[in-house]
Amino acid sequence: MAIITISRGSLSGGRRVAECLCDRLDCPCLADEVLQNAARKLEVSEGAVRGKFETAPGLWSRLSRERERYVLAVQTALAEACTEGDLVYHGLAGQFLLRGLPAVLRVRLIAPLEMRIGALRAADREMSRQAAEDFIRNVDRDRERRVRSMYGLDVEDPALYDLTVNLRSLSLDAACAAIAEAAAQPAFRIGETERARHQAFAAECRQRLEESLSGD
Repeated sequence: MAIITISRGSLSGGRRVAECLCDRLDCPCLADEVLQNAARKLEVSEGAVRGKFETAPGLWSRLSRERERYVLAVQTALAEACTEGDLVYHGLAGQFLLRGLPAVLRVRLIAPLEMRIGALRAADREMSRQAAEDFIRNVDRDRERRVRSMYGLDVEDPALYDLTVNLRSLSLDAACAAIAEAAAQPAFRIGETERARHQAFAAECRQRLEESLSGD
């Protein structure tokens, strides 16, 4: 099968699609687990790792060395998970952290704004529609700015993805089926050559992280 990364905006159904895929493909579904592993490598809390990725974009220029270390820790944790075989990752920046690796299906999930507003208001019934829309737009804007600051890329650039799925017309089950069909294509199958590349990449990430940690 394949390594599948799912990129999406907040409240866009990414977790549900990922869980559906894992049930269909019988493979692990990862997100927070990668952060937890990265936190253990850094000997910090999971919240500290997540917090660094959610830092206001304007602060990254003053946190360049620390940024590199936290990104490397998450990248290493994800790369190590990939050496175990098929998985679906719907956590932070998978399409960037695994960029260039073979047998990785990079998916961009798009959901209509009204669907996302509805999901947020269902979770917080006292929130007005306008407040929900403002919240979602602010989160999206901050994420786009962080990606530009951290990776020098545009999260909306279609060239970063192998497949873009729009939930405007597709149900979650239909989206899951479409992604599973794409993952079954020969280009995304993990053979011996691809497995060796994954293992070499994980080893390279570990070495870079160790060098960063030993530099203190």
